[in-house]
Amino acid sequence: MPAKKTVSKKTTQKKTGGRTTSVRRAPARPTVAVKVRKPMIGPLRAIANFWARYFDFMGRSTRSEFWFGLIFTFVVNWLFMYFIGGMITTIVSAVLFIPMMALCVRRFRDAGLSVWLYLVPALLIYLIPIIRGAAWYRMMAFGYVSSGMVAYSLFFVAFGIFELVVGCLPSRN
Repeated sequence: MPAKKTVSKKTTQKKTGGRTTSVRRAPARPTVAVKVRKPMIGPLRAIANFWARYFDFMGRSTRSEFWFGLIFTFVVNWLFMYFIGGMITTIVSAVLFIPMMALCVRRFRDAGLSVWLYLVPALLIYLIPIIRGAAWYRMMAFGYVSSGMVAYSLFFVAFGIFELVVGCLPSRN
């Protein structure tokens, strides 16, 4: 009858020739998954990316890119509205609209969410006042606020909060 081989986690017995020898196996090294993080970029680089990626709806944007771009857009819009006003402010807002939309689409993609969660509400927010604008303006001139205006305002605020929460989410690869 052949001799039984005993196998343990650390040693293995091996039959060579006429004698049995013990061979010590090296312990298995644990594998550690290391997540590579993108380095945070500064405000000047983020603003440069904001303008350089004007029509880039396909890439990804980090949290720092998103926040610096959002703050830049907010400050520029506020400064033009406060100091200049009128038609120039509308033009500046229109110029900043496309890169901000592209930045938000990239941020949603980087956070692992569908870009349609941004595009559909954002387009509604911009199209409803265009469609209903004249009627709402006439109502407000007489001091009347309709339930549609209130619903639109609540939707606008809720979507803004949702967008800010997505801006805080970590990147997913």
